[in-house]
Amino acid sequence: MKPRLARYKLVGKSLVPQKVLRHFPIIPRLKRIYSTPGQASLMTWHINNRSGDGMVCHVVDFKQWHFIDEKWPDFASEPRNIHLGLATDGINPFAEKHSTWSTWPITLLNYNLPPWLITKKHFLMLFFIIPGEESVTGDNMDTYLQPL
Repeated sequence: MKPRLARYKLVGKSLVPQKVLRHFPIIPRLKRIYSTPGQASLMTWHINNRSGDGMVCHVVDFKQWHFIDEKWPDFASEPRNIHLGLATDGINPFAEKHSTWSTWPITLLNYNLPPWLITKKHFLMLFFIIPGEESVTGDNMDTYLQPL
């Protein structure tokens, strides 16, 4: 088991946190989407446009989506409920191969939208940025995602 690092380090006379998590709340962004009539109508696209031929054209056509609908029928009964997907990847912002610094943006994808809009810049939601000298690993990723 790894030794736990102190939460803060002493720099001069003040305590500085070891790691910082930049958080961007998603509730105001979702309220803005629903406040615009054109975008609000797109939020129910996944209900009316399921593939009828067995082809996977959208995330709504996957077996996992149907499993979630069957397991939580109350959630599935309201078409305006939001289905989100989480995407992350570590990047080295300074493009130095020997650098130990990494930044991890955590983005949320809104699967209620049509497939051609899910990954558009306007609808991607940056939720967290995890900067730090040590990279995020599978051992500590769940700690960072806990506020979600």
